[in-house]
Amino acid sequence: MRNIKELVIHCTATKPKWRDGQKTSTKVKEITRWHVEDNGWSDIGYHYVIDRDGTLANGRPLSRIGAHVKGHNKFTIGVSLIGGFGGAATDKFEDHFTKDQNLALRKLIKSLELQFGDLVISGHNEYAAKGCPSFTVADWYGPQKVVVAKPKDSPSWWEVLLSLFTGGQKRDQ
Repeated sequence: MRNIKELVIHCTATKPKWRDGQKTSTKVKEITRWHVEDNGWSDIGYHYVIDRDGTLANGRPLSRIGAHVKGHNKFTIGVSLIGGFGGAATDKFEDHFTKDQNLALRKLIKSLELQFGDLVISGHNEYAAKGCPSFTVADWYGPQKVVVAKPKDSPSWWEVLLSLFTGGQKRDQ
């Protein structure tokens, strides 16, 4: 596996109702088409895509270097939020994205940090003169960033991940 140190957040720069009613997988296929046909890449550039309803879709496998931040792909994971059309780097997350996307992105970050350790969380606009991801990541995530430390007697990464998606409720055994 690659030595992952950072997660870079992007947006698709699409309108809120873009492909409304279509499956997330259909939207990911369209984004992949953009990246392959328009950019000549071998695959979608992002490792994950988060739809408006919070659905998390896989993109490029984590084992492969992404194509999402020129000069900064080797040690990063690229995550793109659907939406963000016309956004600026100084906008707020909620100006362009949903509560479901917020929750899904935060869960994904926690899950990835359990796997790779503490990650730097940044936005594409920190590396390029772009508005993408249409908000300032430090304003959105910085004050609420939780460093995941795993003491000796703490639950396994799988148990923590499961609790994130079940709201902490235990299943009957």
